[in-house]
Amino acid sequence: MALGDKIRKYRTLKGLTQAQLGSMVKLTGDRIRQYENDVRKPKDGKLMEIAKALDINPTALFEPDYRNPNSVMHALFELEDIYGLRFEKSGENYQLAFSQNEDGKNSDWLMEGIAAWTAKRKELQPDINDSAGAITDKKEKYALWKARYPYDLGEDIQKQSALIADFHKNAAPLISQNRKKITTFSEFFKSLLALDTEGVIFHTAIGEVTGTRSAIFTINLDYIMNASVSVQKAYMCFRECWQDMKKIGIAVAENPMPIDGVTHISMSTPCPQVIALFEEYEKLHGEKVAPVFDEDAYKMEIEDVMRMFRVPIEEYV
Repeated sequence: MALGDKIRKYRTLKGLTQAQLGSMVKLTGDRIRQYENDVRKPKDGKLMEIAKALDINPTALFEPDYRNPNSVMHALFELEDIYGLRFEKSGENYQLAFSQNEDGKNSDWLMEGIAAWTAKRKELQPDINDSAGAITDKKEKYALWKARYPYDLGEDIQKQSALIADFHKNAAPLISQNRKKITTFSEFFKSLLALDTEGVIFHTAIGEVTGTRSAIFTINLDYIMNASVSVQKAYMCFRECWQDMKKIGIAVAENPMPIDGVTHISMSTPCPQVIALFEEYEKLHGEKVAPVFDEDAYKMEIEDVMRMFRVPIEEYV
């Protein structure tokens, strides 16, 4: 947050006009307006006076000094306001978390960066068996990666996207040429259930994608690239259903997604009908793995879901 925005924020919280704040620090309201618009910058002494008039710690206005614990705390407070940062206690430690904040700003891109950072740190962490030269080399590469960020991250994403595209191209012949395009959401759901039948390992979730509630499907890239032909075929048929919806007009995104430093293929959509389908799937999946499982009741529920979503996809474009 720029200095001017900070002054405006705390002046507003204090309930002061620009003229009132100006008179408290022997300045005009116009000068305060210039400060808030970042046309002029107050000297450190005047900034101290402004902080005193606003009854706040001057650290809240000054640029962060990461050697000063109080300054670090105020930097974290600012990250909370912008990205929804928070800390959660886990045993004797604290874990860093991000979430959607009140202003609707989204931290998805930051989470991707943190995932890439975690993976790179793990990759270049010196090993006990490394030679002195290897340790130095890893430290230099790690420092350079951080200094270049996000340049290398962009290059990594491009490489992952190319790898995914190559896999999909090579696996495309597994899709039958006689396959019919889906036209209803129930057909999409049937293809999702076919993954379970084939024993495909994947994950579904309802979450935020670029600030929008979405249905999200993810599958480990390395896993599916090395899976059996039958598993790859089931996945490719399911992916083709996403492509069918996209051609009809449903918003669909397909991207590489790092999860715990491992590349996954992610497909997502904000379509309410698909979100509802994923919710029904997760409910059914929970029943299937429960200690007491009634297969007949399970099959009846699937039939109910199929009937409920036997509606044309084009009606929800």
